[in-house]
Amino acid sequence: MKINASDIDDITVLEIDGMITLGSDAPLSTMFHQQIERGRRKLVLDMTKVKYIDSIGMGQLAGGYTALDEVGGSMVLARTNPKIKELLKLTGLQNHIVTYETVEDALDAL
Repeated sequence: MKINASDIDDITVLEIDGMITLGSDAPLSTMFHQQIERGRRKLVLDMTKVKYIDSIGMGQLAGGYTALDEVGGSMVLARTNPKIKELLKLTGLQNHIVTYETVEDALDAL
């Protein structure tokens, strides 16, 4: 998995490319903690190039959400494919992690 981070004002957009699965999840967890250490409290995860996510990956999203919530931050997803939206619904994470159709919509919401 590759992750590109870019700052737009007080929001950081993380473009994720690859699968979020067992063994590939460490970079995402590390990125969450790096952004918090940098004082970044608002994250948009651009999920355009994420084709698959397993239970470990869902756990990483939940962990990122929780870590940001604990410091008064927030995290949303953008351009999430229907399968991932369904997983968010099945796990109950859609009640916490909001998804938006575009990065621009996500930026406006934060």
